[in-house]
Amino acid sequence: MIEYLKKISFKQILFFLVCVLVVEFLQLKQTPFFWDGISKSSRASWIYANGLTEFIVPTDYNSGHPPLWITLLALFWTFFEKALWSSRLLLLIVNIGVAWQLVLLCKNNFVKLVSASAVLLVFLEPTFIAQTTNLNNDMLLLFFTLLGLNALIKSQQLFFALALSGLLFTNLRGIYIVVAIALIHLVYTRLELIKNRKPIYLGYVVALLSFALFCYFQYEKLGWFLITQKENYNAQRQSVGLKQVVINSMVYAKSFLEYGRFIMALFLVPLLVKYIKDKSNRNIKIDRIAIAFFVFAFIFFIGMVPFSNPIGDRYFMICYLLAVILLINLITHFNLAKKRLMYSAVVVMFVSGHFWIYPATISQSWDSSLAYLNSYTVEEQMERYIDSVGIKPSEIGTRIRFNERNFSEFKVLTEAERYTDFNIETNQFILLSNIDNQTKDEDLNEIMSNWTLVKRYSQLGVFMELYKRQ
Repeated sequence: MIEYLKKISFKQILFFLVCVLVVEFLQLKQTPFFWDGISKSSRASWIYANGLTEFIVPTDYNSGHPPLWITLLALFWTFFEKALWSSRLLLLIVNIGVAWQLVLLCKNNFVKLVSASAVLLVFLEPTFIAQTTNLNNDMLLLFFTLLGLNALIKSQQLFFALALSGLLFTNLRGIYIVVAIALIHLVYTRLELIKNRKPIYLGYVVALLSFALFCYFQYEKLGWFLITQKENYNAQRQSVGLKQVVINSMVYAKSFLEYGRFIMALFLVPLLVKYIKDKSNRNIKIDRIAIAFFVFAFIFFIGMVPFSNPIGDRYFMICYLLAVILLINLITHFNLAKKRLMYSAVVVMFVSGHFWIYPATISQSWDSSLAYLNSYTVEEQMERYIDSVGIKPSEIGTRIRFNERNFSEFKVLTEAERYTDFNIETNQFILLSNIDNQTKDEDLNEIMSNWTLVKRYSQLGVFMELYKRQ
């Protein structure tokens, strides 16, 4: 079996991964938008409703993120139909693009003797897998990030300009990524890790000018650009004090270690120390990947930790993927005797990551592992029970985003199907779930301790509980 895997080509690996992604699309084609993806759907709906004639979303809906992803959603709804399957068709195409670029990155940066089959280990990274199923803009951002790195290494001017422009028009985090790529470009050139071809610098000019033009038009229409005036979004982009910086630093570090990724740190840190100390045994491909990893990690840290925006694991996918490639390279570089055991441990930990469930009082990045998919089954069971016992949704307070189904599922809700707002003082019934990160610990403890549990459903750690006031 091992010898067969060694003979597999990168093209065969890519074909296999595309097949897996197609099967995933067929299995999940009716799966709703989740969490932050719901707000993207609402903004895409505004563009769609305006017949694709307007792409700058009004301040009331606008989080400040550029509109490439939501515009693509609106385009697909226009060409096909406004449905979950067409939304997921767009995600499938983006996923295939990511697979192509990630396989290419591995092919160009795996050290000699690393088999193409090692790409499969990179693809097992749990947050990466979860994001291939999530209708959000993070996979599009990852596609342009990988395209930018590959174009930089290969000095492909057109692709580089496209990648940088795509990053700036997909998400505000794209600004950090462009800065990181520019710094990587500088270090690569100084250390002669790539050929210094001046025409590629035009990519920065094209991207910055086009983005500046967009910002100008947005300012002309809305009176602001980048920093939204919408209060609930603006509040997430404020600077914080020293105490919160410390807390954010711990959350940042936790993001790199959870969902099984701690095994990477256990293996990678000593190997990196050994590699850095041994200055006589350098490898250009290891150097490139290591530099890219540390630059991205550094830029993300200084760009996010001093601010109030909640830190999500999915923000750092490029770091996780580079870390896996780096580990594979170092294991092969040092020809470790226990490499099969190490690979097996990484596989086990990555798979186990999808079953990491924290207590309800601890916020969790639910969209960063496949665990969130269990919520749909639990939700269906609970609503079937509520309907069977004749409790009206209007009698139930909850922070679960049922009332946004017009955007998450494209389902038109009647007033009778709408739940009431969460209010522990006035609600007769309250519906809780650990998928909700907004309910304060004291409210959770009050309800769980002093209210009557009416019904509970759970699946692989994801639960939903209906309580009644005593």
